[in-house]
Amino acid sequence: MIVDLTDKTESGWFDLGGGGRLQLRLLDITDIRDMRKACLKTVPEYPKIEGKYQRFEGQEFNGDLWEEMLWDRTIMGWESIFDRNEQAIPVTKENKALLMTRVPEFVRAYEEGMKALKAADEERAGAAEKN
Repeated sequence: MIVDLTDKTESGWFDLGGGGRLQLRLLDITDIRDMRKACLKTVPEYPKIEGKYQRFEGQEFNGDLWEEMLWDRTIMGWESIFDRNEQAIPVTKENKALLMTRVPEFVRAYEEGMKALKAADEERAGAAEKN
């Protein structure tokens, strides 16, 4: 068996419908572990069962934080995206979240780009299995 352990995270540039480009990448295992660690919280509960308190652990998931981290890690950059004053919008975590929650054209390009990257990743993995 031949195994390639180099990092092959798929990434690329995608055109936006109204002009501009968006640079995306897929998550890797380190991203997922970091996101899970930040977004899942173990919460102890002590219900009274048959007169005695019992300890149980549940988990709380912060979906809003997960989305913000997802966007921050998968959106690498953009070109030719301007505000209404024709000033370039800087690539920041906050602006990534703003564009993803307020600009449908940006969301559409993001979703199509991520779908294309996943397809390319699956194709590459399939080709590696054949060899």
